[in-house]
Amino acid sequence: PPAEEEAALAAVWIRLQFLEDGEPFAGAPFPEPRRPPALALDPARTLAAQLPLLHRHLQAPLPLEDCALQVLPSGHYLDLEQSLLEQKDELEGFFEDVSKGRRPILLLRTQLSVRVQAILGKSNPNKLYTAKGPELRRSLFSLKQLFQSPFRGEKEGRNINTVNK
Repeated sequence: PPAEEEAALAAVWIRLQFLEDGEPFAGAPFPEPRRPPALALDPARTLAAQLPLLHRHLQAPLPLEDCALQVLPSGHYLDLEQSLLEQKDELEGFFEDVSKGRRPILLLRTQLSVRVQAILGKSNPNKLYTAKGPELRRSLFSLKQLFQSPFRGEKEGRNINTVNK
């Protein structure tokens, strides 16, 4: 078979961490575990189909339905509805690392939209408009941190933020 077909059948080895970042006011979380375990992904299967296994393997405290996958250190959010192969054009550095025998890090974390809703107040959409004093400062500071973080991304599934290597 052609080389592309062989590559499609081979597993892609990655290292996996999670970031417990669903609560914006809880302080600055660090990726866990400190030594990320290695796992094999099927590059031809959608990431959504593989996400429950990744979540279970890490025993991540995040709600599965709120999870996103982010490539480190680039900050690129993966489209869970596509396979790694379908995103190959956007993941040049990722696949370059894989071809060199390196295991890129994927970060399981809370979707950006869920984090923004937590800051704005999911149950009270007018929370930011009615906030005053310290509560307003805290909410605005959290939004600022969210969008200045090296792990950010404006739209998950797009490479908005690239951190220099």
